[in-house]
Amino acid sequence: MRTIDEIYGAAWADEEAFEAKLSESLGSRGFDLMFDLVAELDLPPGSAVLDVGAREAYHCIELSRRFGFITHGIEPVRRHLHNAAGVLDALAAAEPEVAARIRMVEGVAERLGVSDASIDLIWCRDVLEHVEDLDAVFAEFRRVLRPGGTALIYQMTATDWLTRAEAARLWPPIGIHAASVDPQQFEASITGSGLFIRECIQLHGEWREYAEEDGAGLSSRQLLWVSRLLRDRPAYESRFGTDAYEAMLSNSLWGVYQMIGKLNPRIYALTR
Repeated sequence: MRTIDEIYGAAWADEEAFEAKLSESLGSRGFDLMFDLVAELDLPPGSAVLDVGAREAYHCIELSRRFGFITHGIEPVRRHLHNAAGVLDALAAAEPEVAARIRMVEGVAERLGVSDASIDLIWCRDVLEHVEDLDAVFAEFRRVLRPGGTALIYQMTATDWLTRAEAARLWPPIGIHAASVDPQQFEASITGSGLFIRECIQLHGEWREYAEEDGAGLSSRQLLWVSRLLRDRPAYESRFGTDAYEAMLSNSLWGVYQMIGKLNPRIYALTR
């Protein structure tokens, strides 16, 4: 235990200089990092891409628009599929050549419903923490990838700073499987399937810093929401319901916890 004199007389002697240094950006890479990694693969237009957990087709559209890929989106949530259909209808009117390369279907990561060795690139962003059977997922990834094909996966992982009590509160409302955010278990499922980890980029709070530095203020806004949610639970719960309240609290903490080291998102580049 440091003494008061050690804290205020020595450790904080250069407090102003330290704060000034902390105010300097570390040059955070932004949300386009995964697209930059795709560009490095130098895949030709017309390459077959599978977006696993495609939501409302945003990434399918960008992969088609930026690289000319044939993109096949797999999505289990029917509301997302309904919304994606509307988005793609609008895209067909504005950019018909982009929309023509995109297909969205209902499906799950454990059963992809595409032919063996038919896919050049799998794109999977912020999805697999919701999937319990990762062995089945990565077996499917290996099955559908062509030899030499790549899977790019953005995956949240828990760190030692996240306590068991915090995890017990955080995971259930947003459908997270504890084993799936354990990096050791996650990587064991990858290698057990016969896939190889070519690269692993640990982002820590980098994307969250970027979202503060670009003016969006995403994490600071979520921190404010957490405070309000905790101070006035009855009002929010009465208006929106318990499930929505708990989901919003967990989702807001999801962002804050990345900033303070309890969660560490990673980008994996896998090869068959």
